[in-house]
Amino acid sequence: MRPRKHSLHPSDLMLLFNMAASRGFLTGEHWTPVCLPRFNDQGFLHVYVNYITPNAALLLVSADRDSFPTMSECCGNIVEDLSSDGSLQRLDDAAAQRALHPSELGVRRLLHMHYKHKTLVQNFGSCFDDSVPEDDRLRILSTYKRLRLHMVGNMSQPLRIIYRRTATDTVLAWQSTKFELYATVAPTMDVRAMIRMVNNVLEWIRSEEDHLFIINSPSY
Repeated sequence: MRPRKHSLHPSDLMLLFNMAASRGFLTGEHWTPVCLPRFNDQGFLHVYVNYITPNAALLLVSADRDSFPTMSECCGNIVEDLSSDGSLQRLDDAAAQRALHPSELGVRRLLHMHYKHKTLVQNFGSCFDDSVPEDDRLRILSTYKRLRLHMVGNMSQPLRIIYRRTATDTVLAWQSTKFELYATVAPTMDVRAMIRMVNNVLEWIRSEEDHLFIINSPSY
């Protein structure tokens, strides 16, 4: 939620989220200055951080460095309102849920996928299929990074699709003007079947877009 005349770039939001996830912020109330470069790289805002449940934190951002008491009172009012109808517990339950399993995306034989919405600058990804060993998961993520460099690094002739098969898995990287998508399947799946499967994943993402991404952030 944001003021009507102001918005935060996704990279600034990620900075806030990563900061709040630091171990030092997990207990108690915290008040800290932070520079959000895309908002104003010449100054600081002040952020109130309080984990109101074990899995969900409330972040309040203010331009007034002396507004900690006001932010703390505001947090108390929000927690009271959320607790009155059970919303706080539902929020904690939702925050504790794992990422979607590949099988929950309406396709079969998918091992993992990652999707970037270019317009919104937001990302969505599944967890890995249970059959993928931990060491292979790190290797697959590194493969995504290398393929992305091939797609976006060559600006004179950007690649749209890269298909990479090894003895252990097959990875498809695909970009358009609207998205970047990276998907992994078993090495036995041929390229045509994989593209059909990825098209089904894209169709599912489009149908669930309102639930997967923040399309319109509430303002006041």
